[in-house]
Amino acid sequence: MVRIVITGDSHLNLYNQKLGSRLAKRRARIGAAWWQTIQYAIENKADIYIHTGDLFDQLSPRNPPRARVVEGFKELSDAGVEAFILAGNHEAPSSEMDGASPHAVLAEAGLAKVFDLYTDFKQYNLTVDGVDISIAGMSYNRNLNPREDPLEDRMIPAGAELNIAVLHYSIEGIAPPIWEEPSIKRSSIEANSDIQLYAMGHIHQHHETKVNDSHILYPGGTERYNFGECDKETGFIVVDYDSELDIRYIPTEPQPMKQVKLHTSHMDHGDINGSISSVIEEISHEDGLFQLVLEGSIPFQLYTEIDFTAIYTLGGSLNFYFECVDTIQPTGEGFDFTPSEGLNPRKRLEETAMEAISKSQGEEQKIWQQAMDYALNYYLKEKDG
Repeated sequence: MVRIVITGDSHLNLYNQKLGSRLAKRRARIGAAWWQTIQYAIENKADIYIHTGDLFDQLSPRNPPRARVVEGFKELSDAGVEAFILAGNHEAPSSEMDGASPHAVLAEAGLAKVFDLYTDFKQYNLTVDGVDISIAGMSYNRNLNPREDPLEDRMIPAGAELNIAVLHYSIEGIAPPIWEEPSIKRSSIEANSDIQLYAMGHIHQHHETKVNDSHILYPGGTERYNFGECDKETGFIVVDYDSELDIRYIPTEPQPMKQVKLHTSHMDHGDINGSISSVIEEISHEDGLFQLVLEGSIPFQLYTEIDFTAIYTLGGSLNFYFECVDTIQPTGEGFDFTPSEGLNPRKRLEETAMEAISKSQGEEQKIWQQAMDYALNYYLKEKDG
């Protein structure tokens, strides 16, 4: 039997200025979540460890997380676990000027097989317990156009009993693109029917499906990346192969994270600060990351009564990290506004030019007149264009 641990999108050395003094502790939690994949692989006698990209959050991480990664892959190597890794979109260089990915040190130390090409596949062949295995991978290509298919007209190397492809992209119709970015088409998966297992990165959500006989596996992250992922599960995948694939998801315990949207229609307008505070007190967790989003619209006078300093003080005291996102739209209810014509660039331009013309004479006056005509023509051309 062959046992494979598949993980990805660890984002070690996370960069988030808003965390301030809490950043180091948050990074430690993210690192501890990734370390569980190393421990599991060793304790459960895995044969192969595959990281599907974005092990680091940046192309040039600090030395402490680099050292921790070398330590982890050294432990895998000492335990006889073959490790494979590629560069994701956060850590892939876009040109030679950017240098190599941070995984280069793992290849140089002989601790991992690194798929360092981003325009073609690199293939490794190995035999485990009598099973011939092909593992082909290609790093993320940051030079592709949005919606461009990195597998278009491309055949993934195979030829073994168990054929694995390792990639870091979204797949249309299966794991949709996050934004306008390169994406693999379903037809490209179908064209590479020899691949039994796709170990995929980039999508921070656990997802498993099949395209014909090919298993598509997204392990998702081992920790949540931002508040948009507060409801997503975290973990990694274990695959046992003994003529057939047996796939299991191993959850990890993420740091508590909540995003709460509080609409003004659900606030007590007679005690607006009290209603906001009660939500904070109800949802907070001393070890949690909490984002409170204030929505809706209220009269301007009522809006000015919101004590944002007190909100941040209370939230900060009850949580590991707290932030308040204010999207409330104050209205003019109860106020009389004097209408104005607003900003009129053309009128201001004409007034300035006429003032200069009136203060000049002769040839100088003609120059100012020509300058005004040129400026107005240019303004109208830009405005209409």
